[in-house]
Amino acid sequence: MTAGPQAGSPSWTLRQWLIVGAFLVAYVFSFIDRMILSLMVEPLRRDLGLSDFQISLLQGLAFALFYTLVGLPIGRAIDRYSRVRIAALGIALWSAMTAMSGLAQTYWQLFTARIGVGVGEATLSPAAYSLFADVFDGRRLGLALGIYNLGSALGAGIAMALGGFIVHFASGQEAVFLPLVGEVRPWQLTFFYVGLPGLLVALAIRALQEPARRNIRPGAAPPVVPIPAVLRFAALRRRALAGHHLGVAFSNLGAFAIVSWMPVMLVRTYGWSIAQAGLAVGIALLVGGLLGLTGGGWLADRQFARERTVGRMRLCLWASLCGIPAGTLLGFQSSPVLAVVLFGLAYLFSIMPIAAAAAALQELVPGELRGQMSAFYLFVVNLIGIGLGSTAVALLSDHLFTQADGIRYSLAVISPAALAVAAICYRFSFGPVARATASAAAM
Repeated sequence: MTAGPQAGSPSWTLRQWLIVGAFLVAYVFSFIDRMILSLMVEPLRRDLGLSDFQISLLQGLAFALFYTLVGLPIGRAIDRYSRVRIAALGIALWSAMTAMSGLAQTYWQLFTARIGVGVGEATLSPAAYSLFADVFDGRRLGLALGIYNLGSALGAGIAMALGGFIVHFASGQEAVFLPLVGEVRPWQLTFFYVGLPGLLVALAIRALQEPARRNIRPGAAPPVVPIPAVLRFAALRRRALAGHHLGVAFSNLGAFAIVSWMPVMLVRTYGWSIAQAGLAVGIALLVGGLLGLTGGGWLADRQFARERTVGRMRLCLWASLCGIPAGTLLGFQSSPVLAVVLFGLAYLFSIMPIAAAAAALQELVPGELRGQMSAFYLFVVNLIGIGLGSTAVALLSDHLFTQADGIRYSLAVISPAALAVAAICYRFSFGPVARATASAAAM
């Protein structure tokens, strides 16, 4: 029995809106908790004596490595157990660990807390991707995933725009002394402000009803696919999955590189305050995210109607090519406003493939494997995109462009280079994706 709408359904149902809305809010909170650290680079450098490279590990590797590793067993659990319950537990965990980051007194304590954030967040997208594929048909899946993934832009935008003022507000507060902990600095208070409200979001997700899985008899347990069978399927589809996964990974690398360091660039290059930089970057993220993710999801469904899954991958290629000029030019502007506009355009095109690629993956993978294959997809995407994006910029800044405003030139190198690699991977995927989807349709 299918849980999705019938082919002739003219619009979304209230249940579909509630599911998308709840997961959208959860994704917003995940990115607020993930990205707030980008606004605290200078306080962290001052209070903990950190280098850009160490901070990049907090932004990227500490989060991404454990996000990706635990995502694989979580994906297997998602194919077997309630996706709603797993997502709710993950939200509660990452929210608590974000708040606990405010207790960190050393670099390694903060590093450990960021690992916990990554572990919690590893539950959300695999659960959402699997669940959405059971709730929406192919004509609406791209837009639904685009709206869900809009949470990344909204969360990052809110973290930058509102977070800048939270950091500014917290900086005006006196240090708080906690029993057994000691002095809590103003930047540490920010983690409490942004982390604790997420516990309410966990309760909202838990209140959702788990939808029935497609092609599984109502009341029956989902089949447990042996790991060797999963590996055989991945090997059979390796060319299609490699071009798909690596393309999105390098698109994300380009996006995460500029999002992580753009506020710092505005502070160091143009002398803006943290609040000014956060507001400007936040607005650019909100506008770019709205156009790139919802617009990209809508375009992906139009491309699906014309060329099926290959059409979604073609959109990814076009978007990557369009983002290269903006990413190249943003570091060479004398006007900070023009730099922010180019940042918004580069971000828009870097993230446009996300909804199209997420929908394409669900069409390449059978229902009983969606959780595991989505987790592996996110493993590749986040290990490369989040794990290397911030650190690649920091390494160039620390060792090549060492002048005070050298971060701007690091951004102008990393982002367009990543998008060029992404475009090559997307183009490589066309033939394998066409053959894979034709084979699936014939089964």
